[in-house]
Amino acid sequence: MNTKFFALAALALSLAACTNDNAVMDNSPVAARINAEISDAVTTRASGTQWATYDQIGVSTIAGTGTYYNNVCYEWNGSSFTTPSENAIYFQTPESVTFRAYYPFTGTPGESAGVLTGVRPGSENQTAENRPLIDFLYATGATADTHHPTIDFTDNTKDNGRDCSFHHCMSQITLTFEAGSGISFTAVKPVSYKLSGLTLTGSFDTETGVAKADENAQAADLTMGLGGALTSSVILFPQTITSIDLTVNFNDNDYNATLTVPDGALKAGNNYTYTVTVRNKDLSVGSAVISDWNPVSGGNVNADL
Repeated sequence: MNTKFFALAALALSLAACTNDNAVMDNSPVAARINAEISDAVTTRASGTQWATYDQIGVSTIAGTGTYYNNVCYEWNGSSFTTPSENAIYFQTPESVTFRAYYPFTGTPGESAGVLTGVRPGSENQTAENRPLIDFLYATGATADTHHPTIDFTDNTKDNGRDCSFHHCMSQITLTFEAGSGISFTAVKPVSYKLSGLTLTGSFDTETGVAKADENAQAADLTMGLGGALTSSVILFPQTITSIDLTVNFNDNDYNATLTVPDGALKAGNNYTYTVTVRNKDLSVGSAVISDWNPVSGGNVNADL
């Protein structure tokens, strides 16, 4: 699995976990060092393929003796994650400590951000500027101590270790539009599309990394403009849904199709990819093939008038 690797440092500190070769030999206070890896599932983070300047993560301890920190904010400065020295994480005892982290940071440093409710991935939050606000990431299981202070939020499964890297907590649908027989996109391209029957309200638990659709919310439509593009992605809450109605507006006509959702659910960390073919006649939908944001191929969709 290809991975994006990010070194996160806080002055002489950093947070990171699972393994480390840096040993501290004296008895002076030891600051944690962060080494964070975004797994291949996360290399297509909402705002791009890399962390953006001013991106912030919240880091907390979840186990250990005598060392306790909650929601410590680390900010990406273009080359590493840093925090002021007075806010940095220091080991209080020699015992091993386990860490977790989430993105994007919210709340008050030192206080749990808890469960974020009323989150809505509507069209207003699907823009390049706002999508990072709903592209929740979570990492856990990274351990460190005073003798091995680097907290590696990395995937160590190839070395028979744990996967402590950041993962997407939401689901993503990606549509690629193609012109079928008798249709040309040379002069006119699809203008917009609508996905119907979705749950667009939910919550994100910053302590567990669980993103959850609101079961009591009414089904809603999500309409997206294309602006000349032939590929579009939307971030959604994981939810149980067997199919999604798709309407594509092209050349002042609405074309309809149905997207079949593999396993009857949009699952966390999966990107469901569909090829939508606009044709003059009949409508056909290809069977979905699951691969791995963790991309998941949704198959081919022929959208006809």
